[in-house]
Amino acid sequence: MKKIIKVEGMKCEYCKNSVINALKEIKDIQNVEINLDSKEVVIESNNKIDMTIIKEKISEKDLKLFKC
Repeated sequence: MKKIIKVEGMKCEYCKNSVINALKEIKDIQNVEINLDSKEVVIESNNKIDMTIIKEKISEKDLKLFKC
């Protein structure tokens, strides 16, 4: 399953890596790719992931989920 979301506040490689590592902690997420220019996060998972959990993980990094 593939999900594309927009995240506001990512500006550097540190932010990018923080989000990738946080999202990979979620069970069933297989891969996370981030494009800093477009602020897009592509999440690949085995099963449907609750967006509340994704939002919480992103918020922990002081970033905002913009659009999903």
